[in-house]
Amino acid sequence: MFINVTNNHQNITTNEIKTNIIKEMKDNNFVYLKADHSMKLINKYIKNRSFDIDKFVNSWNKLELDKYMGDGGQYRRRRYSTLSSYVNSKEITLEPHQSHFQTKHYNNLNGDIERHYEPIKDEIIKSEIMQGIFHLSHDLFTELSPKGNWHIETHQFRIEVTDSQIGKPTPEGIHRDGVDYVFMLCINRINCIGGESTIYDKNKNKLISFTMKNAFELVMLNDKELFHGVSSISRKDKEKKAVRDMLVITFRKK
Repeated sequence: MFINVTNNHQNITTNEIKTNIIKEMKDNNFVYLKADHSMKLINKYIKNRSFDIDKFVNSWNKLELDKYMGDGGQYRRRRYSTLSSYVNSKEITLEPHQSHFQTKHYNNLNGDIERHYEPIKDEIIKSEIMQGIFHLSHDLFTELSPKGNWHIETHQFRIEVTDSQIGKPTPEGIHRDGVDYVFMLCINRINCIGGESTIYDKNKNKLISFTMKNAFELVMLNDKELFHGVSSISRKDKEKKAVRDMLVITFRKK
């Protein structure tokens, strides 16, 4: 069953939010959080309150075209970095830049090839807000799976619609990512119709659909237990480009 942990808790504390997240993840393998509560959690991990949130959001304007699309599409832009985190010390370190690889089993469109993307810019990957997001996700997923250190893959995604193309957030269709947990944060959504997220059980039976419309809405899911996908986006105003920006972070045990 899908439960929004923020529905009836306007004055909920960060500890209560985290407790509810862990319960929902254990019971249902996914959770959806509205923006006010996800930002409340992220802020708990930020020491420097003068961080520039606009600079963070605007970094999605500087992504590179994804040239590996098996369908020939030019609707996706991205940057990519890998990190490690350690259960005992809670230390999170940036790894040397490396290619992104998935097998065809998990990505039937772009699998079985090494994909080389530009790294996330240092000023963004090391920013207070990104580090807060990393430590929040590390703590939540470590509480769910406390043994073994984490390999973390971080993706800045932009899906865009122009005169010549529709936008496909998940062109590979209903899928799993081949990791343990997935953390998906909405960054921006401009002039979009569609982009409905759907979560499925192991047999690809639909569990729930919803549309992430506001910056910092958050979805977390257990990738070993669930499939997920997002419908295509089109333009509300046909004269303007449509944009859907997401931060996707995956955690896999080393």
